[in-house]
Amino acid sequence: MEKVLSSEKFIKGYAEYKKNIDINKLSNFFDDIETNRNYFRLGLKRSKKFINKNNDTLTIKNINSNINKCTEGNMNTIIKLIMDDINKNEHLLNLVIENILEKCILHSNYIHIYINIIDNILNEKDINRVLNNTLDKYYKFIFEENTQTTDNIYENLCNENKKTDNMIGYLMLITYLDKNDIIKERINELLKNIMENILEKENDEIFKLLNCIQNICKVSKNYIINYIEIIKQLKDKKYNSKVRCKVMDIEDMVL
Repeated sequence: MEKVLSSEKFIKGYAEYKKNIDINKLSNFFDDIETNRNYFRLGLKRSKKFINKNNDTLTIKNINSNINKCTEGNMNTIIKLIMDDINKNEHLLNLVIENILEKCILHSNYIHIYINIIDNILNEKDINRVLNNTLDKYYKFIFEENTQTTDNIYENLCNENKKTDNMIGYLMLITYLDKNDIIKERINELLKNIMENILEKENDEIFKLLNCIQNICKVSKNYIINYIEIIKQLKDKKYNSKVRCKVMDIEDMVL
């Protein structure tokens, strides 16, 4: 097979083939295929007798373990271990990126560490396509899909709070990606979508969005400065006191 792939006839024929197809379209098709995490049985405890110490499951668990251990003090050492595993198992790169982005959303207190890991991977690997595709997927899940409701009031409240946390985590992720010059332009479009018709929304929805905006301000007030006049209008008495107080908190951060 190696002889065939390196032959002049194959190389010439493949070059002609690439001229007639859209390589980027094909790559996007494969990247858009949902990762089957169950395939790797990450949550399944198996007898040590049957564990293959070189299998993908063990590698992914090892990478995740190192990501979880990463701190500001040991960052350089841990990132080197992560990159060693990635370089030996490049076919797992998409899953690794998805895991890191998910951690950014769910555990935003450590987002600066996770972003540093992504930045280091980006220095060695072309991950722009998988980054953008994964961000699109999470955006649709968090902002466009309706929260499921049940007859259990407490469960519904938990689901709503979880959605708010995910919105904040996602916005923090996009903000840090922009601030670190990893992915530009997304933050402006995202804020534009959030601010669209915000004055006409219900009080609870407005409060959720203001929580997101407040967290962005913690990273940099420059992202919000162009929208502050719209936000000020939410101090009108037709909005509840919770919304008005949140607006004042944001004003204190920005002005």
